[in-house]
Amino acid sequence: MGKVEFNMENVNKCLCKICGVQKDSSCVKGKMKIIQEKMAEDIDSAIPVQPSDVPGLYCASGKTSCDDLYYHEECKCMDCEVFQENNLMENKPLGYYCRDGKSI
Repeated sequence: MGKVEFNMENVNKCLCKICGVQKDSSCVKGKMKIIQEKMAEDIDSAIPVQPSDVPGLYCASGKTSCDDLYYHEECKCMDCEVFQENNLMENKPLGYYCRDGKSI
């Protein structure tokens, strides 16, 4: 079973940024803006923010702190390169990590 490492390579592969579950979230949009600003300031840093600040890669970091996600939309986790590379089909939960917590 795979355990996902929280790193910029996986953050960049993550599909959360295009997932319908969080696309209309004002909380997520605010976090994305902060991340973009921090990355522009700190280009040499591997992870310029804490995992809890990143609106994505929940399979590594756990549940979202945003309370305005729409869980009636289809989860994209199973289509994600991170999910496939880490063989998360063998782990629990099987998606909706933003709601149900990180992959174990």
